Amino acid sequence: MKKFLTASKDATIYRAYPNSNAGLDEILEIGKLINANVNVTSSTAYASGSARSLLYFDLPTTASVSPTANYFLNLRIANASNVIRNQEVLVYPVSRSWVEGSGYLYQNARNVEDGVSWVRLNGFTSWSNAGGDLITSSVSGSISLSTYPLPDLRIDVTNIVRPYVSQSIQNTFYGLAVQFPRADETSSINQGNIKVFSTQTHTIYQPTLEISWDNQTFNTGSLSGLSSLDVKIVPSNLKEAYTKGDVSRVSLVVRDQFPLKSFDSTLRYKNKYYLPTSSYYSIVDTQSNTTIVGFDDASKINTDTNGSYIVLDTNSLYTGRYYTLLFKVILGDYTRVISTDTLFKVN
Repeated sequence: MKKFLTASKDATIYRAYPNSNAGLDEILEIGKLINANVNVTSSTAYASGSARSLLYFDLPTTASVSPTANYFLNLRIANASNVIRNQEVLVYPVSRSWVEGSGYLYQNARNVEDGVSWVRLNGFTSWSNAGGDLITSSVSGSISLSTYPLPDLRIDVTNIVRPYVSQSIQNTFYGLAVQFPRADETSSINQGNIKVFSTQTHTIYQPTLEISWDNQTFNTGSLSGLSSLDVKIVPSNLKEAYTKGDVSRVSLVVRDQFPLKSFDSTLRYKNKYYLPTSSYYSIVDTQSNTTIVGFDDASKINTDTNGSYIVLDTNSLYTGRYYTLLFKVILGDYTRVISTDTLFKVN
């Protein structure tokens, strides 16, 4: 099972612009950004040019997710420059409440000091520590950027978020801060900058908190298993359109792709099978060719005595978009990804 939460608020805070709020920018920044209006040397500028992104999500209740669920922060890269190989990106929990604000950094800013900034958490109350009050001593999430071109950021934040959801700690959740390590932030050499889409983006690439866990049901009854991967998978009751928020069972008809010709009176496509336990589904946005739900243990295909099926949850999908399903089946040493020609829309 997968659930995706979009950020309730987000903003970038800049050491080079300590009083400016950027709560309504369509871009969040991580890494370094110099103050272009100050005549300083390059080394001095980058040594004091930290940029950090703050994001807040309304966390689920313990009743709505598995206690063993894993949590991932997903950030889609809009642009990246001067990022060194193996650059580490860290995530820390924020320890105080903050206000998103209504300012912009790159535009004619309005109310530029009405929300969070490098030195203030809400426009008038100062952080205890400039750059945000963060819990850096106990838990963190991280990713090392070793692949080029840079992939989108998917950072495991399970050790941060799960204790808040399970209420194993009594502290209030105030969000996540994403930044370079402190040594890189203060370095006069490191000039890396990563821009990701914010909640205010006009694209489908908003930041999300992915919640995933394996809840596969597998009861084959008297159904037949596959002997080969030469099969066709048909989502038999998939609708042309769903209303966002619909959660539906989609039954999968699994039959021979190339049935043997026969002169008897039985149907050539009479054979029906269940898919093995190592079978997964994926949801792809067809207009952007973006994978919304990928192949992993949280997208396993279920089976009961009526056949294989998936639970289609449209809460994580955008309205006005068209989607298609892919299936990945592993049988022994062989793997096959099977596409469908069927589209569905979310309204």
